[in-house]
Amino acid sequence: MTGASHATRGISTRTTRRVRIFFATICGLLLASPLFYMVAGSLMSNTQLSVQPPQVIPSSFHFANYSDAFSGMTQVIQPRSFLNSVIFTVGAVGLQWVLCISGGLVIAKMRFRSRNLITAMFAISLFIPLITTLIPTFIVTYELRMINTYPGLILPIAAQTGFGTLLFRQYISQMPEELFDAARIDGANWWTIFRRLAVPLAKPATAAYFAISVLTAWNMYLWPLVAAEGGSLQVLTQTLAVVGTTGQGEVTPQNVIFASVVIVTLPMILVFIAVQRAFMRGLTGSGVE
Repeated sequence: MTGASHATRGISTRTTRRVRIFFATICGLLLASPLFYMVAGSLMSNTQLSVQPPQVIPSSFHFANYSDAFSGMTQVIQPRSFLNSVIFTVGAVGLQWVLCISGGLVIAKMRFRSRNLITAMFAISLFIPLITTLIPTFIVTYELRMINTYPGLILPIAAQTGFGTLLFRQYISQMPEELFDAARIDGANWWTIFRRLAVPLAKPATAAYFAISVLTAWNMYLWPLVAAEGGSLQVLTQTLAVVGTTGQGEVTPQNVIFASVVIVTLPMILVFIAVQRAFMRGLTGSGVE
């Protein structure tokens, strides 16, 4: 009876796992279907995109859509805008990461008054809509004469450290106190502890932070629109916002628009694929495993 019971329980467990995998696969395909159609549409002609019922798989592949997105009358992606997006994303996320991980270490491991109050203030900042801070941020940036400059584009976003600081604070607080006590006994100062303990051990949290923050900065539209009035500092989201017509007033082909969106989306997909395992560890794990 015991063997039969174990066999029945094993069959039930395998069945439950297969059902979960089946439904997870179905949900994943449904969520990814817009991405699949976007990639397929980027390889179609305008005629194929306009047929009814819609085609899911291209009958013929038009790879020239991608070259058209960068050149000619149908140019959508400006090389300068692509470079500006890279500079803005790397600069904002890099500076923000330094502030967040150092602030998380201070709040998690240093003992001082008002530590809980500071943590609460960081948490409260997450509930403030960004649109309400847009005008004060613009006024400060304007008074500092940083409008239409890279510092004016990057620094206000780098200063938004609420989410990242709480993420690193939570992760570092789970690291054993003995590690930090041993380092202090050996004569290490807080800079050494930050550089040799906090940063290496917080790599999973860093991956989670980068996966979220890089996506946010790359897709940001409102602040670059306000802070970069001139065309020389426009980012990709600004150029894609007016993708419906070219400068000559001609309608941009839909297949070229699809190809442009795929090109803009591809860096974010590659970033997430590169850090996905560490991303999950950073959200669920502790500092030492």
